[in-house]
Formats: sequence, structure tokens, C-alpha cells
Amino acid sequence: MTHIIKFKRGNEYIRHELPDLDFMGTAFLPSTAIIPLSQDSGLPARPIVAQGEKVTEGQLLARATNQNSAHVHSSIPGILHSWREIALPNGKLGNAAIIQLSGSFSVLGRKQENFKWTHMSEFEMMRILEEKGVINTFEKPVSLSGSIKKAKTKGNPILTVRLFDSDPTCMLDSFLWSHFSNSVLQGCALLARAMDASAICFVHQDKKWTNEYIEKLQEIFQNKPIFTVRMAKTYPAGNTVQINHALDNNKSISKNRVLIDIETALSAYDAIVHNLCILTRFIVISGSAIEKPSVLKVRIGTTIGDIIEECGGFKNSPGRIVINGLLHGTAVYDLDTPITKYTKSLHILDTDSSPNQKTQSCIHCGNCLKVCPVHLDPMRIVQVIHRGNLTLDVQKAASLCQNCGCCSMVCPSRIPLHHIIAEAKIRMDGTDNEK
Repeated sequence: MTHIIKFKRGNEYIRHELPDLDFMGTAFLPSTAIIPLSQDSGLPARPIVAQGEKVTEGQLLARATNQNSAHVHSSIPGILHSWREIALPNGKLGNAAIIQLSGSFSVLGRKQENFKWTHMSEFEMMRILEEKGVINTFEKPVSLSGSIKKAKTKGNPILTVRLFDSDPTCMLDSFLWSHFSNSVLQGCALLARAMDASAICFVHQDKKWTNEYIEKLQEIFQNKPIFTVRMAKTYPAGNTVQINHALDNNKSISKNRVLIDIETALSAYDAIVHNLCILTRFIVISGSAIEKPSVLKVRIGTTIGDIIEECGGFKNSPGRIVINGLLHGTAVYDLDTPITKYTKSLHILDTDSSPNQKTQSCIHCGNCLKVCPVHLDPMRIVQVIHRGNLTLDVQKAASLCQNCGCCSMVCPSRIPLHHIIAEAKIRMDGTDNEK
């Protein structure tokens, strides 16, 4: 089915083919897991296991180094063969543990634990979220416990839950909401308790919300105030800026908000109810070059090549692999790139869908200016970046960029405008905040 994605400005749109996705269950275990130390936007975790040591399923491999980073655990039992620099899903390089599968499992095949989170204290729930390495994948991946702690210090926090995909080509959050809504709502409820939220706000794009449904939600959320905000089905609509702008129109909704997505709620649910470290991720695999589009639950550290093989391999000659959505995702070319905590989707495109077009000089068409949702002039910003003359005005303009990718999508010269601006913002900040 063809889906039309309309841009917020400029009357531009793109066509996207929506595949029929089936949940194939849990993927095969990798014989070798490649587990990066950097699985969030914070500093890389600090290793505590040496080369040659035996590790168990769920064992702590590396500790978080600051409030934005999260612990890293082994997704399989085995021997830590080596530490190696690898290509990460965000296009960067980083160190990773290479673990060869061997030994018995301590989680897989065992009876699943079920704890009653309603009997837990806020302190205990926060400790579990930190210990299990849960991250918030709403936008840039950060430690969930760190986000909640910051909000709690400000007081009167509101849990804000996005029920759709920020990048509509990704499709994961929409799929999880339709298939696991009960677990998602329980995850949201326990997070609201952990952060002592004053209210819960659901951000959606659906016409079907009714008062009866809200009454049912109030039972789950123990009669906490519930707000709903409907966003337009244009792009972008689900990023921090767009959602905050919509919520600011309601003066009864506090500006101290913790924004989460569907997968974050499920991760919190698994950590607290099932006592599980973050060892797996749901992944949408689609695209014109893949034999069988599907949704898999994949062990962290599984390579892209293994996932493609499980989905039937290539049906056409592959041209490009894009991680986390076609609109603002990252293209990778190494089939040994591993799945991490922030990986949501794989688009396997054939050469017809992604021709190898060379970047050309700007033709001054003005398309990027017309579609920018915050009325920036992306090409002018990029030209100043290339000259190295980053004035305060240009830095301010770059800071407003939402990294939505609209400008790059409409650029006839194929200039990666939003990627250039994003890299410049990292250099201006002095820290690596890129996904």
C-alpha cells in the first residue's frame, strides 16, 4: 500500500510503500554478538570485563559513565573474545565487546518473572531502571533514569507518551502500539509512579479517542489526570519541538515533561515487571531488496547480515541500508554493523529505489527554504558552516534545526543538508549528542 507523507510546509510530499508486516517472533541467537560500549548519546560505558573472561546472559559488561549513559550487558552467554573498534548504527566508530556464544542461558528458557510494580517504591523502581540499562529512545538515546531524575528535581513532572512514529517510514512504534498496547500502558503507568508524575499526556494522530477510553485509562493510572493531544498527520509532527509547541497551548500542562516513545515504555515494563536487562530490541525490517519484510525481536549485538539472512536474504541487488527511518535515518554499508538499544528499523533498498546519485553544487532553487518547518534557510547555514564562519546568528539558527531531513529530501543536488547541520551542532556543543 502506498502511503503519502505530506510535509508541514511547502506542499511537498513523498510516497512510501507500506509493507504488510508480520511479527515473526524472536530471531535466532547470534553465534557471535558484537556489543558496543556506546549505546546512547552519553559517553561510552566503562568496561569491567577483560578479554578471555567467561560471561553469562545478562551480565554487566560496562558501567555508565555519566547521567546520560546507561549500563551495557551481555545479550548472550559465552567468552569475551576481544574488544574491537567497529562501525556503529549511527555511522560512527566505537569499541565493542566480541562475544562468542557458549554455555547455558540464565534467562532464555526459564520461567518468566512477574513482579507487582504497584507494591514497589519509587526509589526501588528507579534503581531497577538504572541497573537494567533502560534508555529513552524518544529522540536522541539517553538513560531513562537520568531523564527522570532531572525532571524530578524540577518538580511537578508530566509523563508525555508519543503513540506514533516520529519518522513515519520507521513504523515500529505504531506496530508495537497496535500489538502490545496493554504492556505499553502498564509500562507508562509504572513510569508515572516512578517519577511521581502529576499527570500523563498521550500524544496521538488518531480520531478514535473517546471519553470511555479515557475512563478506562484512569483506572490503570490510578486516577491521575490524563490529557490527550492530537497531532496533524503531516511531517514532522512527533519530535520534541513540535510536541512541546502543541502542549504549550494548554496552560494546565506543566512544561516539565519527560517525553517517551512506545519502545521505551515496553523496556521499562520488561525491566520492572519481568526483571530483565535490555538484551533485545524489536526491529522492523522492510524495503524493496528484502525477501520477507517483518518484525523481529532481536538480541542486541546481532549483526545486520544475520537479520537479513533470517528474513530470506536479498530478493534484488541491494543499493543501500538505512537505519531508523528513511527521513532522518543513517545509511550504513557494513553488514557486520550490530543492533543496539537505539536501533528501531532497517530499510533494505535496491539500486532502483536508491540510485547512486552524486552530490552536486547548489542550484539555488529554494526548495529547502520552502519546506523547513521552523523557517530556516538550510543552504545558507551549510554554506557558512563550510566557510567556518560560525557567527552567533548562524549558531542560533542551527540550534533550531529539528534534524527532520525535509530539506535533504527535496534537494535536487542531493546535498545532505540536515546531516551537515547536525554535525556542526555537535562541534558547537563540544559533545557527541548524535544518535
